[in-house]
Amino acid sequence: MIKKKLKFGLIGAGFIGRTHAFALQAAGRVFPDLEYFPVAHMLCELTPALAEKAARRLGFEEATDDWRKLVDAVDAIVLATPSQLHREIALYAFASDKHLLCEKPVGLNTQEVEQIRAAAKRSKSCHAVGFTYARAPMVIFAKRMVEEGKLGRLLHFSGRHDEDYLADPSGAFTWRQESKVAGQFGVLGDLGYHILCIGRMLCGEVSRVCGLAETFHSERKDAGGVLRTVENEDYAAFVARFTAGSVGNFESSRVARGSKQNLSFELVGEAGAIRFGAERLNELQFYSAGDDSSSEGFRNILINAAHKPYDSFIPAPGHGLGFNDLKTIEIGQFVSAIAEQRACLPDLDDAYAISRICEAVLQSNAEQRWVTLT
Repeated sequence: MIKKKLKFGLIGAGFIGRTHAFALQAAGRVFPDLEYFPVAHMLCELTPALAEKAARRLGFEEATDDWRKLVDAVDAIVLATPSQLHREIALYAFASDKHLLCEKPVGLNTQEVEQIRAAAKRSKSCHAVGFTYARAPMVIFAKRMVEEGKLGRLLHFSGRHDEDYLADPSGAFTWRQESKVAGQFGVLGDLGYHILCIGRMLCGEVSRVCGLAETFHSERKDAGGVLRTVENEDYAAFVARFTAGSVGNFESSRVARGSKQNLSFELVGEAGAIRFGAERLNELQFYSAGDDSSSEGFRNILINAAHKPYDSFIPAPGHGLGFNDLKTIEIGQFVSAIAEQRACLPDLDDAYAISRICEAVLQSNAEQRWVTLT
């Protein structure tokens, strides 16, 4: 059967843009039952030369330096630019009823996320956000265990996302430290968004927060040697209450020496507990209070065909997936949602809720008090 082609455009071919490009090439083959076949049609970069080079390297049919031309030419867009460009592009895309998968953090602040979300609701378009780890099979399995009551009543969640890409004080100033480009949030937007997405997915909405934020290296030299002021936080931590009754704590750092991808969490319930770490992406630890005392303890569950959609990649248990595979899952889910005309979670509603939490953490730090969200 000849499938309808779904033309994709990619705006931004940096690190994350490249992972989406690989995913667009793979998704239709990894998931052969997709109703539409995703096609890498057009790539947009800052200049024609950059666009042509990236399009050839990443297998796109056409290249441009005009994002409006791209939006007009495709069915669906992956927006993988810094946050400063999200609002204008997203509003144009939704006004044209084009489907949009936007990388996080969405927009420069909560107000922009709300404007983008409102535009999406006025359109006929499907929308999703690049919360990559929330789509990992073992994280989805953890959610399933919670829903099946394996943990009983949830008590407390502890989550963190630490990396060390800015641990060196002499490291160069980049766009990530400039609020008019990267947005209001520093590490909260770059890393905290991910662990917050998972925390909400497992425990529900956050009702109150009490937090702190710190910029350890307040100045850095840019590539030209000019000393620049760092405009957002290197570290953030907060305690939280969830509306469903459980409590939690979250922590994110971009200066954590030795942490390469320390996205991890522990969720404790009355009947059991689970632990996960993204540096061991293909494992989940589970403790059951019902185990006999002679054999109690955390058991290690290796990824296998029961943890969908792992079996679409490989049938053998324990062989594992990587980051690019998670992006392939993301594109596959987005294409399915478009075909079925349904939501593709986590989406812009989730991004808005998470942005509000991040904003509340900074407010709490500034005012030295608890901040209520609901």
